[in-house]
Formats: sequence, C-alpha cells, structure tokens
Amino acid sequence: MTTKEFVKNFYQEKQNILNSSFNTQSEYRSLVSTKIEELKLNDIETEKFKKIISYLLDDTFYTILLGLDGSASIGDSQEAFKIYDEEDNLISEGGDLESYAYEYFHENKLETENSQCDFIAQIHFKKENDAGRKNYVKSDYRCQLAFNFDNYKTSARQIYIGTDYAFPGDMVNAEIDILSQEYFYGKLKVGMGFNLYEGLQIVGTGKIIKIVNEELIRT
Repeated sequence: MTTKEFVKNFYQEKQNILNSSFNTQSEYRSLVSTKIEELKLNDIETEKFKKIISYLLDDTFYTILLGLDGSASIGDSQEAFKIYDEEDNLISEGGDLESYAYEYFHENKLETENSQCDFIAQIHFKKENDAGRKNYVKSDYRCQLAFNFDNYKTSARQIYIGTDYAFPGDMVNAEIDILSQEYFYGKLKVGMGFNLYEGLQIVGTGKIIKIVNEELIRT
C-alpha cells in the first residue's frame, strides 16, 4: 500500500460512516442512523445536520492522520510513527501523510480528480444579516463571478461537493465552470479570490484551490 492509498482509504471510510449514518433504508442500519431518524428532521434540516457531521468527521480523521504523521498531538503526546503494511512495506515514516490528507479532506481530491470543470473553489456565502441571500441555493446554482484583479463579470455554474445545498453563512467547495473562458486564459492561479454577484449584490466570496482547465493558468 502506498502513502496515497493509505490516506485515500481513511477518506473513503469517513464517507462510509457519513453515508451509513443517514441511510434509513438498509437492512443493517447503524444505531446513529436510527437516532437521527428519531429526530424527525425535514429534508433541509437533515441536509444541514449531515453537513455538520461531515465537518466533524473531516476534522477527526484529518487530526488522526496528522497525529500519526507527527504534525499534531494524539491526546497529550506528539510524535511521528512509522507505518508499515502487512507485507512490511513502509507507508510512512513521519511527514508523509499531511499533504495527501489535506488534498483528500480539504480539497476533495477523490471527488474532483476526474473533474472536467474549469477550477475547484472554496466558497463562503454571506449571512442574511450581512447583506447575503435569504434562502439556500441548490447545486447547479448560477450567478455572476468577478475576480479580485478585474471588474469583468462572467456567468459561473457551481456544482457543490459533498452536498446538494449551500445555505447563507455556509462554506462549501465547488466545481466551477465559467462562461467567458477565453477572457481568462493565462490569468488565474491557485489562491486567487473572487466575488459572487446576484445583480449588484455580492452574495459570497471565494478562492481557487485547484485549476483544472490548464489554459486558465497564469503563465
């Protein structure tokens, strides 16, 4: 097993736990699933709760991996561990896990490694009392986008990763497709910020975390 495969397996286990916790149809339901059903949440409340549990699992698994890597504490102890598979192949000897853990748990590598979008972004929607939207938006939401280096606005389609909804105040990762690709050829880079508009109103902000369309990369 490689270092990448080791971390990927942790991420897939996180996804398995999340899905089983909200699966009400399986013959072998988990206790968590039963307890969540007893809350009698509607669809929107369930989606919000699922997102909270997803954040919690991300933080938990990411912290465990960093703890094994020697980059974070496990309890009151911080030290690096050497990890071997059952065939005695070295998976990690400290310092090898963190970069992959970040890619899978913060950049959604599993969901986006075969993406055909223009770029992956982290989006923060403004709260209603901060002049943001009053209601949630669903994945496939379209609005206007303008980068911080330019006032030019283009239509942007957003496919949310790990959720079908984004609520006021939420921070989500999304696959972004922009309409005016040619205008931005050779102009974009990872970390670049942008605003999301509905008319003249800024409803959210974002930053690029991965560029998929290589023609957009700043040269």
